[in-house]
Amino acid sequence: MLLGAHAGSQTAPVRLTRLRRAGACGTLPLMSAQLFTHLEGRIPIARHDHVAVLYRGRDVAFRLLSFLAEGLAQGDLCYYLAPANFHSEMLERLRALRPDLDRHLRLGKLRLDAGEGEFRALRERARQVFEDAERTRARAVRWLEDGSWPRSVVSQEPEFFEFHAILNYQVKHYPSAAVCQYALDELETHQLFSAIAVHRHLVVLNTLVRDNPFYIPAEKFMPLTPRERERDLADLFREVGFDVEKLLDTLKGYGRLKPTPPEEP
Repeated sequence: MLLGAHAGSQTAPVRLTRLRRAGACGTLPLMSAQLFTHLEGRIPIARHDHVAVLYRGRDVAFRLLSFLAEGLAQGDLCYYLAPANFHSEMLERLRALRPDLDRHLRLGKLRLDAGEGEFRALRERARQVFEDAERTRARAVRWLEDGSWPRSVVSQEPEFFEFHAILNYQVKHYPSAAVCQYALDELETHQLFSAIAVHRHLVVLNTLVRDNPFYIPAEKFMPLTPRERERDLADLFREVGFDVEKLLDTLKGYGRLKPTPPEEP
């Protein structure tokens, strides 16, 4: 079932206590997080955040280019993982903001990856990004990804989401922020469930959901079967009548209850 589909059945309103039960994230209190940046100048992202951005429309896929442009200006190592046919448009748009873009490419401060090859090789390239940032004393790592890239290469879906579970470790241990975008009109429902489960924080159609209640830490996610990984989200999906819009609205409602990170002093 593609996420553009809408079910018509009706259910009772979803209680947010169900959301609080589902995740057991164990995250630190929000006030302990240090502000890293604002996506599009308005959505606060803290240092060490790993965020899934759920969006609709290909144009929206390039709206977060300021995340990379700002990082280049501040001396961050910026990594863009997306289908190869996204690269030229991203570079064109970035060049309008950063006339010195070619220099950043030449120095390796901006790296583009289409996710080609085996996942083992991709994991190695990802590890190298963080190691290079540490070796060159980059201020931070900025990871921007469009989750549609696996369709352009030979990939195994479980490995794709396991890769993102592991990415949490790297983001947590180096000054960084990872933003992974997913086009809702191109995801199957079970793919949406996995995308939600492996990201500690979400941006659901422009609403920030900190401490995603369905987040599963990597050490718990990896040994679970696909059915076990999806259990709580599948229960909620059933409760909202198998309606994707109601599922997203419920997540957004939880996000509105959470405070926003503090400004840096």
